[in-house]
Amino acid sequence: MKARCTIEVEFPDRKSLSAAIAALSHEGDVGNRSSIRMKEKDKTLALEIEAKDVVALRAAANACLRALQVFENIEEVQKDEEGS
Repeated sequence: MKARCTIEVEFPDRKSLSAAIAALSHEGDVGNRSSIRMKEKDKTLALEIEAKDVVALRAAANACLRALQVFENIEEVQKDEEGS
């Protein structure tokens, strides 16, 4: 059974969007059971995930969400350091 989902994330600016795309660029190769395509529009990133089954879909989505969380945490630390 094929499974697919789209995750959309809006960024505060194009600079952050470009940095997130660079950080996520390696996630497209998560395995032979799933594929991830990134599309950008304005300040929004859409991650289109397609997988051979639900388990592979969940694994790919979790990998992307973890990478986005790390990216978000790094941006927060950078903003805190700039404010100090």
